Order: sequence, then structure tokens, then C-alpha cells
Amino acid sequence: MTIGRLSSVCRLLTGMSRHRGDYRTLTIGGELTRILRWQLSGSPDDYPRDINAEWVGDPAARPVEFAPGPGDVPVVGSRVADAFRAAFEASGSLLPLHIDGVESTEWSVFLVEQVVDCLDTEKSSAPEWDGVIRKGVFRADAVPVDLPAFRVPSSTSVFWNGWAADRLCELAGVDVEVRLVWSDDPTRTPHSDPWGF
Repeated sequence: MTIGRLSSVCRLLTGMSRHRGDYRTLTIGGELTRILRWQLSGSPDDYPRDINAEWVGDPAARPVEFAPGPGDVPVVGSRVADAFRAAFEASGSLLPLHIDGVESTEWSVFLVEQVVDCLDTEKSSAPEWDGVIRKGVFRADAVPVDLPAFRVPSSTSVFWNGWAADRLCELAGVDVEVRLVWSDDPTRTPHSDPWGF
């Protein structure tokens, strides 16, 4: 960690602002079980490939270019992917989605592969049955501040460093909501339920 640099860890959710207007989004709901299995096992045999997605919403509405989605597995459009590619690839992989049976060149799913042992397990809640950690407290000296996103052992939760959350909000606007999970800045208060909806 850079000396003098305060860090924060966030969760990204789908924005619920009334200013979003009409939109459509890609969903990978049917694929989440495969992804969760891989996140928990870490086995190369479970690594999800050929992920299928389907559109939800009015086909005439604007497409959402960054959707954190259920299970913290974001769907990413090419504009956001291109602008944030190096950061995404530092933490994981952008895999093409299969839409209506065809591999897309415009849409990807972002799988966070970096698992970092930086959680203060004594102050944090234990992972629930689905791998979600409701209360996360981190060891400031171990937070991987240079990565945009990371996971911790035995969890499916994806944590975003504050700088990455801010940058994605600039790129995706009202389609993203940021909730503070933890900060080493004592003047900031974490969200009361960062994993709630």
C-alpha cells in the first residue's frame, strides 16, 4: 500500500435511479450456478466457458453497458470494456458472451480471478452458504490497492477498490450504485447493508 494513501473497498450494484430512463440489459441468470461453483472451488475444471446471456427489456431501449448483475458478475459492453480493459485484465478476464447461440464481439462478462487474503477474519462476518460476506473488515496493509477488483478466500463476493468504483461510475453513470464496505479513513462510514438490495 502506498504510504499516506487512504483506501476504500466497495460493492457495486445495479443503479436504481429514476433518471435511468428506459433500458435493456443482458442477464446471465442461468449461468450463475456454474460461476459460483468455480468461485468457491477455484478448480480449473470448473472454470466457466461459453457463458450464455439473454436480453431483458424493451429491444428499442438503450443497452446498459456495465451491469454489476446478480452474483457480482458484471456484464460489460465494448465501450466500457475498451476504456477499462487494462484494469479489468489486472483482476481477471473479460469473456465473450453467447447471445442467441452466437459468440458476441460487443458484450463480455467480467470474471474476477484475483483472490487476495486481506480480510480481517476476526472482525468480519463468516461467509454465508452462498459465499457472501455481509460485514467485511480489511487489513489496510494487505488490501491490493492497485487491483480494481478482487475476491477473498472462501467467498463469492467481489470487492472493488474505491478508485475503480469511481472510474466505473464515470463510465456507466446512473447504471451503477456504489456502496462503501470498508475504508481506512475513520471519517467514512460503511453502508449499513452493502450486500442488501
